[in-house]
Amino acid sequence: MRVAITGATGFIGGHITSQAIRSGHDVVALIRSPATLAASMASLDVEMPDYVVGDMTDKASVASLVGGVDAVVHAAAIVSLAPRDAQRVVDQNTLGTQLVLSAAANAGLDPIVHLSSTSALFEPGGEPIRTDTPPTTATFPYARAKAQAEAIARELQADGRNVAIVYPGGVIGPPAGDAFGEAGTGITGFIAPALMPTRHATMSFIDVRDLAALVVALLEPNRGARRFVATGTHCDMTDLAAVCSTLTGRTFRVPPVPAAMLRGSGIVMDRIRRVIPFSSPLTEEGMTTITRWTGAHDTDLTPLGITLRPLEVTMADTMRALRDRGHLKDRHIGQLA
Repeated sequence: MRVAITGATGFIGGHITSQAIRSGHDVVALIRSPATLAASMASLDVEMPDYVVGDMTDKASVASLVGGVDAVVHAAAIVSLAPRDAQRVVDQNTLGTQLVLSAAANAGLDPIVHLSSTSALFEPGGEPIRTDTPPTTATFPYARAKAQAEAIARELQADGRNVAIVYPGGVIGPPAGDAFGEAGTGITGFIAPALMPTRHATMSFIDVRDLAALVVALLEPNRGARRFVATGTHCDMTDLAAVCSTLTGRTFRVPPVPAAMLRGSGIVMDRIRRVIPFSSPLTEEGMTTITRWTGAHDTDLTPLGITLRPLEVTMADTMRALRDRGHLKDRHIGQLA
């Protein structure tokens, strides 16, 4: 099958591209930088695929991408929780999804795979996510962007298009090129000081290699409209600290910081960043997500031949890779070094 892929130079998209190539698919990627794609594919030990230089928000680029292919995987997204990026995140993610999915539908491609996010469905403090959970009403920029993209994908499903939607949780694992993704980069802030943010928080993690395997497994025609929740292992901060302690031999602390205090700190940091731009995982959206996340009802993936890696394996591989790329030091990963 000839498959068009957006986001191939990113963390998740890079792994999807490499697994699609290994599975025998003929890939064409929509990219902005051939050099970045070459570095990403080299790091994943696959040959450079065909590519179109352009952007998901450019109609001509998208038309060139979908011409002559059988299927499309839309994995491109601007991921940022920084206040200064808010409008760009909403506008470009929504427009990009509209152009890519509409072009694929008009070209009669089958399947159309849309990589969504739990952020598209997450209501703070709400019920665990299911495949039929409606798009979120949360006003955070990234959540709003993913919800608008979700509405586009679901409208195509309602119109009878063979669209498959995937909702991953926090995606971690070995990098694609230099990209570790938001969750992978974010956990360095926990691992280096051996300190979890609060005991009043939970997270869900899925290995990027397993997520890529799921997406590639969906590249079959005539399967209809489908949705898959794939958040992986759901754990609280005490559980995560125990995993990290066992892997590294270090003692990870879990302070009793009130969840409301973390969310309040995120609000303050967001206001400061509007004046002084800097990068930090401490945002209102990020802290609301980890302190009010209630988990999800994951889809059974065994019919697709997929068994998720244990969190311990994924976390160990992620820590070693973060060390190898200079994000962590030997002392941070302890006995894993």
